[in-house]
Amino acid sequence: MNELINDLKNSIFNNSSDLIADYLEIGVDTQITNEIIKEVPIVKTLLAMFKIGKNIYDWNLLKNTEEFVQEFNRGEVDKEKIDKYKNELEKNSQKCEKEFGRVLLLLNKFIDKEKAFMLSRLFKAYVEEKINWKEFCEYSEIVDRLFINDLELLKKIKNQDVDIMKSREDVFRVERLYSLGLIGICWTKELTWQDVGEGHINSIRTINPLGEKFCDIVFIEDKKCFLKEEG
Repeated sequence: MNELINDLKNSIFNNSSDLIADYLEIGVDTQITNEIIKEVPIVKTLLAMFKIGKNIYDWNLLKNTEEFVQEFNRGEVDKEKIDKYKNELEKNSQKCEKEFGRVLLLLNKFIDKEKAFMLSRLFKAYVEEKINWKEFCEYSEIVDRLFINDLELLKKIKNQDVDIMKSREDVFRVERLYSLGLIGICWTKELTWQDVGEGHINSIRTINPLGEKFCDIVFIEDKKCFLKEEG
């Protein structure tokens, strides 16, 4: 496990995403003899440990790792922040094991590559000190529990309050986002017993500070962002 953690760290900071992507396109029949594995630490180690290509779960881990590394190296990241973080890891092996170990466990667990994408953006925000480690852990748990199909509704709630009494088809999605702590309640008027009887309590949902910060990190618009709005 320690070797795998170290190789993930090296693959991220050496920007090996393009090589991993090429490797994934080779196919399971030729990958064992391909020279690419010698150039990508995480690929070589995974192949040796888990026999990539023979097990769908191991292949999924590699694909999620590629998505994570690629997104981490997309765009500009403050070099001073990266160097500072790398120095911290060199001085504290336990920090490296704890933090990259958590990332690997999550990447291995995710089915949807979009979650690997969001996790990478959160980790990038952590490295750049926009969020602390406790926040990263909280947000990464939210990503783990999040339904991908609820993301568009989350964007909608971020841009405007949602009245679930007027949009009953989204009630179950609203409640899921509420259970994750990403949205809150907006009291619009004094309640009456009639409101209670008709189920109008807490009908307006709006983004809360936790959800606002989460959205600001994972919904950054760019050409390759899977969350980019159409048009």
